[in-house]
Amino acid sequence: MSDSLDELTQESLGSIYDPLGEHLEDPWPFYERAQATAPVFYSPVIKAWVVTRFADVRQVLRDGEAFSSANVLRPLVPFGFRVILVLMRGYRLQPPLLMLDGEQHRHQRHPYAVGFGADRVDALDDHLTRTAAQLVAEFAAAGSADLVKDYANPLTVSAVCRLIGFAPEDHRSLGDDTRLAAGLAMGHRFRSTDEKLEAARAWVRSQQLIGRYVRDRRAHPREDMISHVVSNFAPGEGRLTAKQEAMLAGELFGVTIAGHNTPSAAIADGLFHLLRHQDQWRLLCERPELIPGAVEEIVRYCTPFHIFLRKTTRETILAGQRLPAGAEVAVWLAAANRDRSAFERADEFDVTRSSGPSHIGFGVGPHFCVGAALAKREIATTLRLLTERFPRLRLEPGQRISYVPSLSQRGPVSVRVVWD
Repeated sequence: MSDSLDELTQESLGSIYDPLGEHLEDPWPFYERAQATAPVFYSPVIKAWVVTRFADVRQVLRDGEAFSSANVLRPLVPFGFRVILVLMRGYRLQPPLLMLDGEQHRHQRHPYAVGFGADRVDALDDHLTRTAAQLVAEFAAAGSADLVKDYANPLTVSAVCRLIGFAPEDHRSLGDDTRLAAGLAMGHRFRSTDEKLEAARAWVRSQQLIGRYVRDRRAHPREDMISHVVSNFAPGEGRLTAKQEAMLAGELFGVTIAGHNTPSAAIADGLFHLLRHQDQWRLLCERPELIPGAVEEIVRYCTPFHIFLRKTTRETILAGQRLPAGAEVAVWLAAANRDRSAFERADEFDVTRSSGPSHIGFGVGPHFCVGAALAKREIATTLRLLTERFPRLRLEPGQRISYVPSLSQRGPVSVRVVWD
């Protein structure tokens, strides 16, 4: 109940919380303070109750009856009228998979879970390894690299586009456009209205391209995820209705965005922290058997997707705070994964970590990320390749690592590296 919290502390936390400003680059001291004094507080910036402790975040994500996903894609930053006008040129928005609960969600999730299943990821392994090696060869010839632009972005775009079924000639443009569009979906702080409008145009372009694939697979099905999704949600052979096409294009658009933005951020931030802690990098070079554990530690410590929105379906109490029915709730995965009450030495990056609870970097419960296996494979492939090829890899001296100005996603803008 609210009287069990220090209301002045709660109010002061909400008033100073600035996730796109002061607390963008280094939010961890603030999260630690919140966890100790007001683990559930209201933020006027995102217009939601912020949940920071590991146990409370798990409770919300596992309890779909009390905490609905109906608002999960509510814009964290208002689009604005001009942006909405641009978006209206594309498909009409339909309730996607992420906004569903219960049996309806399980039914809609199934074909995507199959599409990102272990056998499909295993079948992608040769392509993933070849692509990673080719990207490394290209930047090795240059003598230096930006691990975001030259490696993580193109690797993850190529992997998810191939897995879904997009032709190689469309990978780059689809990756560029969905990366721009993700800024709107993930609460990005844009530098100008023109930049925001270009993101909206990229949103429309990428959905229209995906829509063409949906129509083609309706007429000419193949053994790929697009065909599987179309046949599951629009059985039959007739022409798709406008609503069916909008739903299919919209969901595949969302899966494409998540399928490369999130693992790219994890790869780049994970490599930054490994190279920042050279003892950890050397340990991985000397003991490659530690790579699977290092993958989990990267996802915990560098949680790439920060926030999930939920809405209470009834009055409920969370961490002593009474929340009315219809309250917006934002669970902060990144804060939870650094919670000292859950993880020993929570603020230390340790690739040998073997005890403690499982992190929730890919969520938990019914909405656990369907692409988790692919993301882990991409990170592991990267670590194996780079530790073998560049054991003396290091951060370029003098650079300042800044983070993408986004409410939802945490990843560095650039990570420049050099080697002997």
